[in-house]
Amino acid sequence: MAVIALAGVPGSPGVTATALALLRTWPLADGWRLLLAECDPDGGAVLSGALEGRVPADRGLRNLAVSSRRQGQELVASFWTQLIAVDSRPGAERNRLLLPGLTDPRQASSLSSVWGQLADLFTGIEQHQHDVLIDLGRSGAFGASGVLAARAETVVVVVRGTLRSVHAARARVGMLRTALDSDSAAGAGVKGLAALLIAEGPYGQQEVSAELGIPVIAILPYRPKEAAVLSDGAPEDRRFAGCELMRAARTAVDGIQRHVAEQRVRIAAPLHDRRGVSGHAR
Repeated sequence: MAVIALAGVPGSPGVTATALALLRTWPLADGWRLLLAECDPDGGAVLSGALEGRVPADRGLRNLAVSSRRQGQELVASFWTQLIAVDSRPGAERNRLLLPGLTDPRQASSLSSVWGQLADLFTGIEQHQHDVLIDLGRSGAFGASGVLAARAETVVVVVRGTLRSVHAARARVGMLRTALDSDSAAGAGVKGLAALLIAEGPYGQQEVSAELGIPVIAILPYRPKEAAVLSDGAPEDRRFAGCELMRAARTAVDGIQRHVAEQRVRIAAPLHDRRGVSGHAR
């Protein structure tokens, strides 16, 4: 279906919890899998947060650095061995996967050659019946790892409806516009840029969209106790799947999928037009 990058803004956490909410509620067709790739250069949060250290930190992004120094095909082979099933309960389908992030920000310096290879892999991963959510954190949409945003079909900026968050997001969106416009041939470009609003603060969907100049395609409620299940592994009871946050996440998935579908139609239209004129693609 898609490769979707999620990016945050300074002083406004919530990207990883949002990514995990989407991971858990994303509908999957038979045989399909959904991958959450933690690609925040500042480090991953799922192993020590949602998974509470229950999974050994022996797999993940940092292990790809060695493979990347050799031929790209070796990195691809190594990539599949670094994934873990987020739901490993007996009987679970094991179709929601995690590429754990860095355990130390200092490891990011060894990944300069990995980001581009990962972007290539994610771009072609649909043929393996996988969709991808990329957690870029607050800094991963820029610098060396910015290629992941440039190659994604949609870049979703997670922003809260507070003055502080919207102000920070405005600057980040401006930077993303410049980055995506300069490499628009590789991904969806500027028109693929959108926002997901966490409904904390006085500013709503229309106000945030007008301020940032991009569509707000999804909204999640501000529910710190519910979000703590995702961000910090807080106790989860049987009612969690039906809580307000998770219900809203299902609706958010619909909004994101519609946006991706619209971008695919937009990108395909010029090619269709050229074929109509010349009888074949140029």
